[in-house]
Amino acid sequence: MDMEDIRALRQALHRCPERSGQEERTRAALMDFLARRTTLELRPCGAGFYAAHREPGGTRPPVALRADYDALALPGGGAAHLCGHDGHAAALCAAALSVQGKRLDRDAFFLFQPAEETGAGAPGCLELFDRERVAQIYGAHNLPGLPLGQVVTRPGTFACASRGVTITFLGRPTHAAYPEHGLSPAPAVGRLLCALPDLAAPTGFGGMTLCTVIGTEMGERAFGTAAARAEIWLTLRTERDQDLERLFDGLLRLSQSLSSEYALGFEYQVQDVFPATVNDPGCARRVLELCAGETLDAPMRWSEDFGHYLRRCPGAFFGIGAGEDCPPLHTQHYQYPDALLEPTAAAFRALLLG
Repeated sequence: MDMEDIRALRQALHRCPERSGQEERTRAALMDFLARRTTLELRPCGAGFYAAHREPGGTRPPVALRADYDALALPGGGAAHLCGHDGHAAALCAAALSVQGKRLDRDAFFLFQPAEETGAGAPGCLELFDRERVAQIYGAHNLPGLPLGQVVTRPGTFACASRGVTITFLGRPTHAAYPEHGLSPAPAVGRLLCALPDLAAPTGFGGMTLCTVIGTEMGERAFGTAAARAEIWLTLRTERDQDLERLFDGLLRLSQSLSSEYALGFEYQVQDVFPATVNDPGCARRVLELCAGETLDAPMRWSEDFGHYLRRCPGAFFGIGAGEDCPPLHTQHYQYPDALLEPTAAAFRALLLG
């Protein structure tokens, strides 16, 4: 395996970032890279694809490895690889190349998934488990702030469940000189925002709970018309899926109660839904042992749609250090370090061979 080719691939992916759900060029580039260098069977899977290494008669349980390849959407409508998915995909290609012509005594599947940032990619790729016999699945994410190549994971929840929620209150417009003739959503918005800390208080929940205000929008800059419509954008986040459902139900009950009290219309929308990423204890121990990993004390607060796979199949998700001086994820100065490609590929190989 030539790591120069892998570095060149990562850099090429970095130069053509594509938003979640729009990764046609990225998908084509990855498939072409593997088709030119391996004899692996390439098959579509949801909006992504997987590469299959098959060994009929293998006595060891089949393993799947997954990487994402979408870029982060930017406010202006563009995209940039500010989360390192270009590196994740390139490292998985390196792992795939490393099994070319080798016997593993097991089937191995290399799953390349789009649309992780929005949580929409993994559900479509669940068809892997309907088509193939997969006993375990593993995935990784780079972690700035940790020593380069240091593997970390934990049994149980690795990354939190989260859900975006848009709450809409609908009133009645009126001239600004006659506010009593309209129905303003402002009192309901104010009370809801003030109630959120108590709603997400940890009492009664099994772990960390957050209800984060992402933004609000009410009325418009037209000083002759009183506001009649308001939106509140929230992200709910918990360590456990059942706590997320409780928090969500509490939010809806409170919002509906306020809308009734003020005679407002009420609507809500849900987006960017991520289940908790809950590692199988045995698979997490396997990562710790085979990759010289360290155990995290607490789950990561961010979310990862790998949790969908862990609902279907035992497995584990782990972090791998991107360097103590690496800029944080989702910031303008972040770029996946090429020096991390080989340690990540080595961790994947260890899970295939061990």
